Amino acid sequence: SEIMRKPVQPNKAIVSSNAFSHSSGIHQDGVLKNKLTYEIIDPEEVGAEESKIVLTARSGRSALAFRFQKLGFQFNRNDIDALYQEFLKVADIHKEVKEENLQQLAKQYQSTEHSIA
Repeated sequence: SEIMRKPVQPNKAIVSSNAFSHSSGIHQDGVLKNKLTYEIIDPEEVGAEESKIVLTARSGRSALAFRFQKLGFQFNRNDIDALYQEFLKVADIHKEVKEENLQQLAKQYQSTEHSIA
């Protein structure tokens, strides 16, 4: 990209910013269970930091639970089912559900005393 003076397209295989990003529910679940399912190369081998689980309207419950866990929230299966319905509302509004959206969802859910975190 430096030599050509053109940025790398975000969807360019292996070297782009989205090469190790997963937003589809079935894809995310596979990567969370075993990275080799969809990543035959370690992201660090090509200069990427790590895989990304990008939350969109196509994401599933396992990706949502994973991202909540990374933020320090521990929700059980019933909690995730309830949160998922609210998550879908946010995902319909935003293209990508960000960390601050998840924080807000978790805090709202906890404030209704549905969960013990």
